[in-house]
Amino acid sequence: MERWAGAHFFFPYSLNMDTVKIETLAGEVARDLSLSLFDVEIAREGPRTILRVYIEREGGVSLSDIATFSRRFGAILEVDDPMDGPYVLEVSSPGVTRRLRRPEHFERSLGKRVRVNLAAPREGRRNLVGELSNCDGEGIEVVVDGTRYRVPYGEIRKATLDVTHEELFGKGKKTR
Repeated sequence: MERWAGAHFFFPYSLNMDTVKIETLAGEVARDLSLSLFDVEIAREGPRTILRVYIEREGGVSLSDIATFSRRFGAILEVDDPMDGPYVLEVSSPGVTRRLRRPEHFERSLGKRVRVNLAAPREGRRNLVGELSNCDGEGIEVVVDGTRYRVPYGEIRKATLDVTHEELFGKGKKTR
């Protein structure tokens, strides 16, 4: 089960690497490029170690932003070498249905529609889809069909923004 680690990024596997240094270096490169570091994730996928870095900017990031960040951050990783062994670096935007993992992610998403998968059912529900109405250092509140659910961070298996088809594409087709 995922555990929240204060203001630090969550790393789901205990891999032997300097995660604080990786987070710091990624943040510095992002700032230098007028970007924001959204999240860092280190995962094992079979025999491979994947270092995923999610960057954002008001108005969105371009492929050029991603390529520039990837080149600069990759070069810094080669010199500072905070990773243990070979790895694959993936850089992208967190996307519209971004995963919410840290308290700051929830704070930036207040008032938005979220989908929260719970580690254990609550009142017969394992999934809550509704408006994120509050968050603090302990957990979040989601309003689903007029009912307010208080969920501690430790009980969240996965949370994402829940963007509807209409929000993405508008209502129906326009006719001429």
